[in-house]
Parts: sequence; structure tokens; C-alpha cells
Amino acid sequence: MNVASRTTLLTALLAPAAVSQEPLRCGYPERDILSPFRSPADVYAPPDELFRNLRIMQGIADKMPEKARYDDKGRQVVDHDAWRAAHDRVQQLGIDAGLLAQMMRLHRDGGQRRTAYFGSFYCDNIGYVMELISHIPGEPVRATREMALPRAAAFLRAHLGRRFGDLTDEERALVVANMPQVGSPAAKARGLTRAPDERDHLHSLRLVPFFQLLDCEAAIDRAQGLWFLRQVFDVRIDLAQAWLEPALPRVQQLLEDDDEAVKDAAIALIQSIGPADLAPPPEDAAALRAWADLAGKHLFPAIRNLNDTIIQLFPGAERDAVAAAGVQALEQSSIGDPFRGQDKDGKWFSGYRLARVPDALAPLAIPAEAVITSVNGVAVESAASLLAVARKLCSRARPTRLFVEYVRDGERHAVEYRLM
Repeated sequence: MNVASRTTLLTALLAPAAVSQEPLRCGYPERDILSPFRSPADVYAPPDELFRNLRIMQGIADKMPEKARYDDKGRQVVDHDAWRAAHDRVQQLGIDAGLLAQMMRLHRDGGQRRTAYFGSFYCDNIGYVMELISHIPGEPVRATREMALPRAAAFLRAHLGRRFGDLTDEERALVVANMPQVGSPAAKARGLTRAPDERDHLHSLRLVPFFQLLDCEAAIDRAQGLWFLRQVFDVRIDLAQAWLEPALPRVQQLLEDDDEAVKDAAIALIQSIGPADLAPPPEDAAALRAWADLAGKHLFPAIRNLNDTIIQLFPGAERDAVAAAGVQALEQSSIGDPFRGQDKDGKWFSGYRLARVPDALAPLAIPAEAVITSVNGVAVESAASLLAVARKLCSRARPTRLFVEYVRDGERHAVEYRLM
């Protein structure tokens, strides 16, 4: 019997799902008030003086782009006396982010919404601006979105990468003072379980509405969604790790879009998540798909070690290879031997000692000299019993988790394998 047939039970859960012939979606089907595109029908009375000055700023910026730039806070400024005077007045009046959000979502007057988007970037509270940026994909008027997107990208470049450790002592004290006490109902509601760490990012961004642009019928909307997501991932690759995976098949599909701008934007996004030595994108369609798959696996490997105690194994050739290598090593009993000993508390244990760990099995994160004592609570004492336990578990049902307990240097450990 060859190795492939011997691993049937262990790899039964590895069979990939049938590929659908339907067009792929972005992976975020749930729609809400922020999804493309809204149909606002309400009427709001904007604060007249504030909006009058915002329109002055907006008009000058539109007419004199050569005098406009983005400052170190990611906000557009214009070298013009009337613009500065209007800006000073806006600062004096203050901006109510809640009112702007209501107008963006619900006001039927497109001109008023456009002014609200323009003014949103001048809010004092950075977190509020981040929330308002997530309203852009739902705006039904493309010209308004096209005005807001580059402003949003500039703002994100200035703020999205900032961490708690970048703040001054005074700024840190202010952040901590404004936080609810850890353990309080308010802290639990916000998901706060500890005090800030220097590595913690100060801000985040809801990206679902931008991914949903990839499902729009108009090519320009898909291209703009891809472009904006690439801007975000260039600043924060961790946001790609958190949000991109459900949408990655759609992005890879857009590499073959009929529109050149969409294809170029998809390629740029794939390049932003690939390794530093990723080759230039090839011309051939099949080679381009393989290139994109390589970049995707760099960010989303098939075997993911979360913390040496939780390992996620996704279907694919990599998981098949690990299963085959494990079966072969255990059948040949070539990597260890039965072992009996005492832990640091003096308790006796027995199991299968790994004298060495082949490179093919290194992703499983069990070190050499570990003595495997049980799998899902079933004791093992030899290579044969370990293999029998694994086969028995896989033959009963399609397990989603395997708990492997082991002892090393007298200390007990456990690894959880999540079969995705």
C-alpha cells in the first residue's frame, strides 16, 4: 500500500470544496447602512454658518488645486487668505461628527452631503473621522466619493499607523484617563480587557463597505475599492490579515476583469500583501493566478501557528504533505521511541518520545524530546498506538479539533490543532 492510500483516513477532511462556476462575491454579504449604495430621502437643516465656511474652503480648494496640499495631520490645506479665514472660523465653531454622519447617510440633498464629507476631515477627534470615512462607499453620487477617497487616503497615511507608544506622556495620560476602568461594564462593551500597550494602534477602520465595492457592477467602483484597500494595507498590513481573507478569492478573480483599471488595481493590491521578494506580475493569465496565489499564501499560509499552542491547518497541499510525512514517519517508527518517566511533580507518565522532528513536521510545533501522551484524551504509548488513535479519530467523524498533550523537560504542555 503506498503512502497516498495510507493517509486516506487522516486526510479525508482535506478534500477541497467544489469550485463554483458562479461569479465570486467579496466575502461580506451582510449589508447595512454603510454598504454601497444608499438611497437617502430625509431632510436635515445644516448649521448655516459652519456649512457656509466649509463651502468657502471647498470652493477655493476645487478652484486652486495648485495651492492645495496635505499637512502632517493628513488634512488638506490651501495657501489662500480666504481659505485660512474660513478654516479659522470652522475651528471656532467646531464640527459635530454625529450630525455629519446623519447627513451623509440620510440627507437627500447631494450638495449638502458633499459638504458634510468635505468637512468630516476637519473634525478634531481622529477616531470620529475614521468612523466617518467608513461612510464613503455607501455614498450614491460617484463624484462625491471621488472627492472624498483621496482625502481619506491622505488622512489614513497620517494617523492609521500611529501607536500608543508614539504619544507624549501627556497624551498617554489623557488616553488612559478617558478610558473606562478595565473590568467595568463600559470597558466590556468596548472589548477592553487591559491597559494600553506601547505597540497598540490608536485607530482602526471598518473595511467591509470598501470590500463590498468589489461587487459593484461599474468597473470604476471596483477599481476604486481596490485602490483604497491597497492604501490601507500599505499602512497597516495587520488590517489585511484581519479583513482580507474572505475577499481574497474575489480580488484574485478581478485579476482577470475585462477592465484594465480593475486588473491594475487588483495587481497593486496583491503586491501590497506579498513578500518583499515577490516577482513582478507575469503577463500570462495562468502564471498571474499562480503569482497571486503565492502572494496570498505569504499573508495567509495554509498552516498558521497562532501561539505554539493553537495551530490552524487549512485544506491544501501543505496540510496533505504534513499528514503524509507524519504517517510515513510513524509507520516506520523512525522519529522516536516509547518512553516512561516522571514529571516535575513526581507523577508518572508514558507516551511516545520524539527523538527528532523532521522538517516536514516542524509546522506542528511539537519540539524534539517531547513525549506525546494523549490525543483528544486517548492515551498513546508508541508510534503504532499514536497512528492508530489518529486513524480511529478520523474514521469516526470529520474532527474539527485535535488536542495533543505532551511532556517535555518534566513540564506538561498541550497543542490544539484546528482543522479548518
